[in-house]
Amino acid sequence: MFRWGFIGAFRADNGAPFGDPSRRALSVLNLCLRGYGIHVKVNPPRRPQKNAKVERNQGTTSRWADVSACRNYLDFQDKINQAVWHQRELFPSRVCKGQTRAQYFPQLFNNPKRFHSDAFYPHFIYEHLAKGAWQRKVSKDGTTRLFSANYQIGRKHCLKHVTATLILMRNHGFSKTAMVSY
Repeated sequence: MFRWGFIGAFRADNGAPFGDPSRRALSVLNLCLRGYGIHVKVNPPRRPQKNAKVERNQGTTSRWADVSACRNYLDFQDKINQAVWHQRELFPSRVCKGQTRAQYFPQLFNNPKRFHSDAFYPHFIYEHLAKGAWQRKVSKDGTTRLFSANYQIGRKHCLKHVTATLILMRNHGFSKTAMVSY
């Protein structure tokens, strides 16, 4: 984003690092992007057709870069960069009416929306989390796991299903309260 500018929305598959196919958690990267005000749309699990253009593009890029022959991460990154540059600058596309993507979308090179790494707002994350509800089963010892932490629910609730939600209470700024219902 430092190079191409701020983006308002991001579509990702449901696997790591952007999603969780089990839908039991949100990835740290997903939440970080939301903190910058970027809407992350995660495709349903095992539905690549929901993002068919990107899936095809990734397959093409992978073939052009011959990623299976890469010696290490730096070699991989260099080959991917070359393939992306070739596709953007030299490869005419039917969708772009016979022009390259660089010719057809010249506005990409001067996006007026600059990305600022200090423009991170935790309340964007809290607002997103407040929209969700996460189902969990309490273990035999009375705990359950939510995202990356264990929480003591109580032995009297062992083996019950609980729902965790985040309730935002606004006084002087943002405060957050977690709530578990049985």
